Amino acid sequence: MSNQEISVIIPAYNAERWLPEAVHSVLAQSHSDLELIIVNDGSTDNTLRMAYSFADPRIVVVDQANAGVSAARNAGIATARGEYIAFLDADDAMLPENLAVKLAGLRNHQVDWVYGDLIICDDQLRPTGEIMAGTDDDVLRTLLFAAKPAVPASCSNMLAHRRCFDGGLRFDEHLSNSADQDLVISLSSSTSYAHLPVAMNRYRSVPGSMSKDVALFERDHTRLYDKAKANGFLDERFFRRRCLANLDWAIGGSWWTLAEARACAPLLCARHRPLARRSSAPHQETFGPAHLSAAPCPRSPQDQMHNGRPLTRVA
Repeated sequence: MSNQEISVIIPAYNAERWLPEAVHSVLAQSHSDLELIIVNDGSTDNTLRMAYSFADPRIVVVDQANAGVSAARNAGIATARGEYIAFLDADDAMLPENLAVKLAGLRNHQVDWVYGDLIICDDQLRPTGEIMAGTDDDVLRTLLFAAKPAVPASCSNMLAHRRCFDGGLRFDEHLSNSADQDLVISLSSSTSYAHLPVAMNRYRSVPGSMSKDVALFERDHTRLYDKAKANGFLDERFFRRRCLANLDWAIGGSWWTLAEARACAPLLCARHRPLARRSSAPHQETFGPAHLSAAPCPRSPQDQMHNGRPLTRVA
C-alpha cells in the first residue's frame, strides 16, 4: 500500500463490542487520505477476526501477543507510514471532520501536534451533554498540577507530525492508564503544540474499564510523577509540593470512594431487594460515585466528624 498522509492507530484488546463504531468513524473521515492500523493485543474474543472483516484497503491489521496498550500503540507507530499520526482507543469514536480540522489547525499554527476538546458519552456512545475542554495554558504544568484537564483523552484526541516520534519517543510500556499522560509530558516539554477549542472526539465512559481500576491508577501515577521528578519537571519546590499533594488527594479519594461503595453494597442490596410476594426481574447493582450519590451510605457519627483532607507527602 502506498504511503497515506495520516496514520490512525487503534490498539484493541477484547474490543469486539466496540471496535466497529471506532473503525467506521475513522473510515468515514472527510479527509480520506489515511491508513487505519488496528493492533490486536492478544485478544481472546473475536477482535482479530473482526479486524480482518472490514473491507477497506486502507486498513492494516497487526496481530501480537498480549503485551499491553502501550506496546500495542508502539507497534502501531512502528507500522505507520503516514506523515501524521493519530490514535484512537477502540471504544471511542471520531466525528467525520476530526482529522480535517486538526490537520488544518496543525498547519495553520505551524506546530508539531494539536489537540481539541472532548465529547463525553455514556456506555452506548451517546453524548451526555458534557464537553471536557483542553487547556490553553502550559500543558506540562497543567497536567502535573492535575487541577483541571490538560489534553483530555489524548490518545483519542491528538494529531501529531511523525517527526515527534522520529527521535525514538514511544509510550512507556511499564505504564497503562497513565501512558498517554507520560507521552504528553514528553511531547509538551520538547515540541510545539496548539489547542483547538472544538470537540471532535467522542469518549465512551464504561463502568469497570481500566480507568476505574484504583490500584492501577495509584501504581501508574506514582511512576508517572517519579519520572517527572527525575526529569526535572518538579524541581520548583512549591510547585512540586502542590502537585504531589494533588496526586495524594486523587489517590486517597479514589480509595475512599471504593471503600464507601463496598460498605454500601449490603445496605443497597437490602434496600432494593423485592418483597417475597412481588414478582421482579433480577436486579443488578452498579456501584460507583454516580450510583452512590442517588443512595448515599449512612455514616457513623465518627465518620461525620472526621471527614478531613487526606494526609499529603512532603517533598
